[in-house]
Amino acid sequence: MAHPLELVQNPFEKIFDLADDAIISTDDSQRIILFNQGAERIFGYSAREARGQRLDILIPATSIQEHREYFEGFAASNLVARRMSERSPIRGRRKDGREFPAEASISKVEVGGRLVFTVILRDVTERKAYEARIEASLREKETLLKEIHHRVKNNLQVVSSLIGLQARTVTDTETRRMFLESQNRIQSMALLHESLYSSENLSRIDFPAYIRELAAYLFRSHGFITPRVRLFTDLDELILDLDTAVPCGLIANELISNSLKYAFSDEREGEIHVTLRVQTDQSVVFVFSDNGVGLPEEIDWTTTPTLGLRLVRTLARQLGAKLEIASKPGTIVQLTLAAGA
Repeated sequence: MAHPLELVQNPFEKIFDLADDAIISTDDSQRIILFNQGAERIFGYSAREARGQRLDILIPATSIQEHREYFEGFAASNLVARRMSERSPIRGRRKDGREFPAEASISKVEVGGRLVFTVILRDVTERKAYEARIEASLREKETLLKEIHHRVKNNLQVVSSLIGLQARTVTDTETRRMFLESQNRIQSMALLHESLYSSENLSRIDFPAYIRELAAYLFRSHGFITPRVRLFTDLDELILDLDTAVPCGLIANELISNSLKYAFSDEREGEIHVTLRVQTDQSVVFVFSDNGVGLPEEIDWTTTPTLGLRLVRTLARQLGAKLEIASKPGTIVQLTLAAGA
């Protein structure tokens, strides 16, 4: 009966030499019986040097005991093959003592009544170095993108502050109101960039959190510090990219601002409700409503030239969204975004 060590004469050994990966076979005592040319290139040992040696010569000293236990566990298992890096990264040791990262799999087969184990190992030093460069580049780009969002936010806030300072010099009430509206629109965009700057994902916005922050800002801006008008939100989770979030944010700004400006102008108490629902078909429905005085009867929201409603209509078309407005009692505005919008 042939001893497994006689595998060194196996004619398939020449085929194994064609592989770039290291192919190493051992007997059940972990002594090397096959060492292809790929293994010679990777580890620096010649096949003559490696044969008969324990597999330990190819393993970092700190990992030898762990490797032996792994080897024994695999030998006792019912598995015939397994990836060796499934629990922790694999490292090899070259003849000159240098360590390197690797990927490996192990298999076993019975030959002449004894188990023969074969390890196929790939040196991934270059790939790991490339991945490290890519990760470093991505971190650098993320840092740069964060800084861009931060600077855009700061610049928008500077513009907002300048408009606010200019508004203080204006004595005409209507003109001052227009300045305030422009200031709020700019601030709504600044808040989006602040959300991105604070987010782990620099291209996606937690829209419900943004709506709550925007509404709180608008209530302060319009002087609704007392609870005469209360805000209620019922918002499903929704993540939007910047291209969608900006028009949605501007629409929310216009609708909440309009309620605060006009719905409760007679000092009545009231409520503003903002609802967000993500439907089963992934379409999104926003509903903004108040229980205020409602739209004047003479206003046709589909044609009115007032800037606020005209901006809402334009942004809804930009989003490909369906816009519906109803009045009396109060005002209800529903915006429906198609799935994938």
